[in-house]
Amino acid sequence: MDDKTAQFVCDLNVKRFVEELRSERDPGMRMSLKKLFVEAEDKFGRSTERVGNIERYIAEGGRRIASQKSLIERLKANGRDIRLTGRTLNNLVDIQRLFQQYYHKHA
Repeated sequence: MDDKTAQFVCDLNVKRFVEELRSERDPGMRMSLKKLFVEAEDKFGRSTERVGNIERYIAEGGRRIASQKSLIERLKANGRDIRLTGRTLNNLVDIQRLFQQYYHKHA
């Protein structure tokens, strides 16, 4: 497999791990997904392109977190249950932390 193909596969894997982390609630499964994420990123994490991708993930994550916080505030204001949206926010923050830690390690 050439480098471009391997990097493409890595990108797909990272996206899949992040999607699964957004909704996964089991702590053991979350740890496994995080480990797989780090392993996938470690294969190509030092290239300029990979760092740029991580920067984009961080920016997108910031927007998702802001949107989720806004949703929670609207639900609270209307007296709605926010447990599920709160768990989703926690997952988003956890993913964001993972990307930021990885970025600071490799940038």
